[in-house]
This record gives sequence, C-alpha cells and structure tokens, in this order.
Amino acid sequence: MRVFPQPDGALRIEDPDAHVLYDMGNPRLFVRFDGRGHALHLLLADGFYAGAWELDLTVDQQAFRFREGRAIGRRWTLEGASDGLEVRLSSFISEEAPGVFQVLTVRSRGDRKQGIGLRIHLRFTLPTSWRDRWRSALAQRIPRWIAQPRWWSEGWAKGLLPPAPERVQIFPGGWIRGDGRVPLRWVSSIAPGEIRARGREVDLRWDLPISPGETVRLAWGMVAGSTENPTAEIETAHEAALRYEEWLSRLHRWEDPLLQSLFVAGLNTAIAMYKSLPDGFAGLVAGPDYAYPPRLYFRDGYWTAQALLFFRPEWVRRHLLSIARGVGENGACPSGVFAPHLLHPEGPMPGGLPDWLPDHLDAPAFLVLLVHDYLRVTEDWQVLEERVPSLHTGRERPLWAAARSALMYLISRDSNGDGLVEKPDAPNDWADNVRRGTWVTYDQALYVAALRAGCMIARALREERLAEHLASRAWEAQRALNTILWDPARGHYVNYRRPNYVEDHFSIDTLVTLLYGLAEREQAHRILAAARSLQTRYNPKQPYGDWGVMSVFPLYRNRRDLFGRSAHPYRYHNGADWPYWDGVYGWLLLQREDPDWKYVLTRWWSYSLENGWLTPVEYYSPPYPRGGLLQGWSAMPAAALLWGKERICPPHLLALGGGAWE
Repeated sequence: MRVFPQPDGALRIEDPDAHVLYDMGNPRLFVRFDGRGHALHLLLADGFYAGAWELDLTVDQQAFRFREGRAIGRRWTLEGASDGLEVRLSSFISEEAPGVFQVLTVRSRGDRKQGIGLRIHLRFTLPTSWRDRWRSALAQRIPRWIAQPRWWSEGWAKGLLPPAPERVQIFPGGWIRGDGRVPLRWVSSIAPGEIRARGREVDLRWDLPISPGETVRLAWGMVAGSTENPTAEIETAHEAALRYEEWLSRLHRWEDPLLQSLFVAGLNTAIAMYKSLPDGFAGLVAGPDYAYPPRLYFRDGYWTAQALLFFRPEWVRRHLLSIARGVGENGACPSGVFAPHLLHPEGPMPGGLPDWLPDHLDAPAFLVLLVHDYLRVTEDWQVLEERVPSLHTGRERPLWAAARSALMYLISRDSNGDGLVEKPDAPNDWADNVRRGTWVTYDQALYVAALRAGCMIARALREERLAEHLASRAWEAQRALNTILWDPARGHYVNYRRPNYVEDHFSIDTLVTLLYGLAEREQAHRILAAARSLQTRYNPKQPYGDWGVMSVFPLYRNRRDLFGRSAHPYRYHNGADWPYWDGVYGWLLLQREDPDWKYVLTRWWSYSLENGWLTPVEYYSPPYPRGGLLQGWSAMPAAALLWGKERICPPHLLALGGGAWE
C-alpha cells in the first residue's frame, strides 16, 4: 500500500486493503469505509448506531480485488480490472441527510460473456466485545443504583455504547427496514436474487451476467429517518459529492500536491465536524471517536472553527449558542456539553448533568475567544443578544451574559491577587492525562487573551467600566505571566510551576503566548529558537528518527503528575505529535517567513500518508497506536495554510478599528 497526493488535493492509494480506512461526515452522520469497500460503521449524529456491511465481489466465481483507491471529501472510489472487465466502486454520503450509498459499475472490454457475483452481509448489531458490552451495562446502571448521575459527566459516559436497531424486517423488492429509536431503510437499484436473514444480520446476493461491450450498474445504500424515495436520493447524493469535491479542489490551489492535499483534507475534516442534533442543538463535535455520547467541546470546537469562520460562519454561530448553554451559574465551564436530548428521562442519563468533565480551566477562555473571533469575522453583534437556555437550570440569558460570567469565573481563580490564575493539580485542561498546577503557562496565556478579547467586546458595546476592569486585569495577568513563568536562562516559558516544583521543559502549548501576541519580540525569537528541539529531525536525543513535532521535550520529569496514556514516554501528552499544535506552531513560523514552516505543517501529514492514515489524525508517535482519524481540531494546519496563502489576518490577531469596534 502506498499513498500519493494529487494536484487537486485527492489521495491516490495503490493496493488498498482492509487496513486502509477512509472516514466521512455530514451534519447527520459519520461513516467509515475500508480498502475492500466495506462500510465498517454508520453512526448517526444524534447518537445511534445504524449498522455496517461487508461485500464480496467475484468475477467468474473468482474473488476480485481492487488495485487503486481515490479519496477526497465525501467520496471514496475503488477501481480494478480483471480479464477484460473494468470495475469501479464509488462510496459516498448525502450532503446533509443521513444517507450512505455505494455504486458498483462494471464495464466489459472483453470478447466473452462473464458472470459478476456480489454478496453483501448487512449487520445491524454492534460489533463489540463482551467486555465492551459489560462496561456499557455498568455505565448505564451503576450511577442510577447509587443515585450519583454526576458520575456520567466525570467519565462513566465513555463506557456507554450507542443504541443499535432492535429488529430487522424484509419487504418485497428486497428493501430492508431496521427498527429502533431511528428507523433505517436499506434499498438497492436492482432487487437481490437471494435474501437470507438471521436475527439482525442479512445476506443479499446478486448474480449479474455481462456481455461484451456492456456496462452493468448496481447501487445500494442505507437511509435513516423517513424518506419517500431513498433510491432517488442515491443520484442526488452522488451529484452533491462531486460538486463538493470540485469546490474543495478549486477553493485554493498550491503547487505542491502535499500542501494541496493537506488543505483539502483539513477543510473537509472541519466541515465534517458540524452536526445538527435534536432539540435545535448543533455545533462542532471532536470526531467520530467522540461521537457517542454526542457532545460538543469548548476547546476542540475553538480550534476546528478557525478553518470554518471564513467559509461557514453560521455553523460557528450555532456552535457558540449550543456550548454557551453549558456555562454554569458561576461561569465555570466543562470540557464539553452533552447533547440535551440525552438528558430526557427515557435517555441513558436521567437526572444526569449536562457536563462532560466539569470545570476545565481552559474552557471559559475558549468560549470568550471564539465569541471574539466570530465577531471579528462577521460583525454579527446580534448574536450577543441571543437568549441561551442553561442546561443546568433552564434559565435563559444572553450569550454575552454567559461569556461575561465565564470571564468573571476566570478572574475569581486568581485567589491571592498576584495576577495568575491558580489551577488545582488536576487534569482539567487539554492535557487531561497530566496533573498540572498551580500556575500553568498555557492556561495563564489563554486567560490573558480572553481578558483582552472581552475588553475589546465591552469597549465595542460601550461598557466602559467593564472594559477598564478587564484591561487592568489583563495587564496584571500578563505581567505575572512574564515575571513568574518566563525562564530567562532557557529562553522560553516553563510548562507549569507550583510551590517547590517547576516543570521547566519546552511544551508546545506555551506557543499560545505567541499566537495571542503576549510575548515581547526578543522573547518570541528565543521561544521559537527553543521550539526547534521539538522537531524530531533536529533532535537526536529522541530515539525514533524523523517522525514529526513532539508536544514536549524533554519528557515530563515528575511521574506522579502523569497517568493513563501520558505515563508512557513519547505517548499522548508526554511527547506525541498533535497536528493541531503543529498548525499553531507552523503558522507562527509561516508568519515570520521561517523556512521551517513547511516541515512543521506537513511532516505529520506525510508521516500519516506513509502509514495509510487518509484523514487528519488526533495524535501519534512511532511506538504506540495512533489516535482517532478525521479529528476536528487537526484541521488547524489547513487554517494556517489558508491564513498564509491569502494573507488573511487570523481573527485572533485582527486589530481594533472599523465598524462597531471603533
């Protein structure tokens, strides 16, 4: 298997196999295909499993194998040839509806009649182990039994499995219905010659003769919900997938196919994150691996939105109004917010909390920063007056009131008046496998940036007293940042400091100090010089050669602060490559015309393609399994390319002046 970026941004794959995966998403679902043409899972956005299928294709009773694949946008195409036959399998999804389809096209260039055999094994059951089912059962029952529904929000929800269809019905003409909380309908353009059902699994078979010069076409697919004519949706969806592919390819062009494919894959990933859920809840999810229970994250959504603000600002608006519903009465914010339809009595979390991992210290800042960025791009001041119902109390308040509350909460975390926010020694920011505290550069920099952003908004609204208060706090916080967390000997900010201990290695997340313009020019120069140690090509002290950009170096010294995956050297937060941080780092270099920008923005992508990862990965390092594919915030490198290509000033750097900002 080898992957080759194409000039239009597509990826061409030689000899695809079952290990090659391609994920797609639209506002209603995620779906994954592999190099054999199997649909490995269909997951509806509102949190239900919609099945999967495998297919076996034969020519004259001999197994057929595809020799080439092509991936771009919402279309995955496999091709091959055998004894005068040209075979193509196109897999695609609807533009907005919950529909997944495939079209098999076979052309005969031979001089004899041949037989095509197709078997599809349709499964409506969750392909999970007994261990997973047992964990899910415990996660559903134990918080109820001991009357502690808050445990769902503190981690038990990770064990929940999405509900699957409960039974299958077969109807004349070969169409199939899966009955459950969401009705599913399987259709095909040609009725199968044979159907066999066993429980919630169905075998369908076609025997299709093809004569010399003839073309045979067979289409099939799954549609969720009520659809009057699912078969007609196949053509509509295919045309939409082609238009979307063309739009992605022509939007911006780079001479280098690697850059072009990175941009196309990144923007497509960001677009795939937008989900429309019941109860009017909508926004940017983190990725397929975080789709159940359905939830929106404050920080993941912020970074994902950077690639969407100039293309889909209305989606960012809806995301803001959804996550703001999770802001507590005191302004505290969780890592993420569960979709409210899960909180109904008949759902898996009756009486549960709307939070996913409560009180994350970076979340309030990201809410305020995204409000600011959205306003800078759109000038849509009406959004600040939109009434947002609290998921905690049901009480409505304007979006700006929720954002102000988040700012006041952050200010309250400066418990001793030294200008720094005090963070407990807990994993309550993006590094959620590290107990960082008491003063963390990353959280402190976001605090300063959020105060500045809030000040700008308040001034634009003529709330002068609030603006002066936030400006004063921002000045004090920035002074404390540069006094207490700056290490002049090493020439960079430390990761974190607590009384009697300092983690003084270089951490990539401290680059937010440069992203938001909080460091002096000489400091910025020294920080970027120190950051070169994260580039593995420059760092012979790490043992794996040239594989990307590490998140920290040296590794964490205090093992007591580490747990889970980060307890392992070079894994997760303890040194893995996180492409969204590569996007931040690469943009800083690109802005300064530093030639290292291309390596930082692209090495993770070339490494991914070398390993057959066709969509942006969450994180990776050579000795360990990769993170999730089609990860939303890993679209950040595409945002950096966009800002650099068009000389677009990123929203977080736009200066005051113009419109309501004056």
